Amino acid sequence: MAFARPPRTKGGLVIDDHRDLVARLRADAARVPEQFRLPPYDLDADRADASARYGVCFDAGRIRVRLVHARTGRVLRYSALIDTLVHELAHLHHMEHGPRWELLYEQMLAWCRLQGINAPQPRRSTAAVVSVTPTPREPAQLGLFSVWQ
Repeated sequence: MAFARPPRTKGGLVIDDHRDLVARLRADAARVPEQFRLPPYDLDADRADASARYGVCFDAGRIRVRLVHARTGRVLRYSALIDTLVHELAHLHHMEHGPRWELLYEQMLAWCRLQGINAPQPRRSTAAVVSVTPTPREPAQLGLFSVWQ
């Protein structure tokens, strides 16, 4: 009796899926530097056990992006991967999260959307929307927050 071997994995994904996803990210990322005059960089998937971050950009231009959700192990939405990638690419010019970084990040993300690289899908709601009306016993300050209006 022969048993089927489980597929080999890398980074929480079947090796072929991992390779294809990283290749797609690299191809889409390669379109951004010439538009925004970014310095050379190296892009790869982050370690499978990376759970404290979605991406990281090192001083030397190494960028790592986490491909799978830390708790569920499912592949992250491609739009979330592109958002993280653009976030890290913006760090190639500005290593902090100041106003210049924020402006560059927003410009790069908008350009990626226009190019069809990033096409975020509306989030599916798993919970019903509940209308909450404040009761007279609640402090007046709570009316300032949208959840109580």
